[in-house]
Amino acid sequence: MLNFGALIAFMGVNAAAFIRYFVRAEEKKPWNLIPPLAGFFICLGLWLNLSRPAMIAGSIWMAAGIAFGVWKTRGFKEPLSFEVPAE
Repeated sequence: MLNFGALIAFMGVNAAAFIRYFVRAEEKKPWNLIPPLAGFFICLGLWLNLSRPAMIAGSIWMAAGIAFGVWKTRGFKEPLSFEVPAE
């Protein structure tokens, strides 16, 4: 289950690097294209080959996190805060 979230995070980092250093770059360079795309697809391949129990548990955990975010922000209408209220 740890790998489920970690690989999604690494895919996000690679996607962000692709957007920042290739899509938004003034000068398109192949060395700013290949590493992020390769990293994304390697992580995607690893993620797709996780065991079935890891995929199920990770999906449930992710759904629970999204549901908590929806509840905590009243449907994403308020900012998400994890501050502990004063006693």
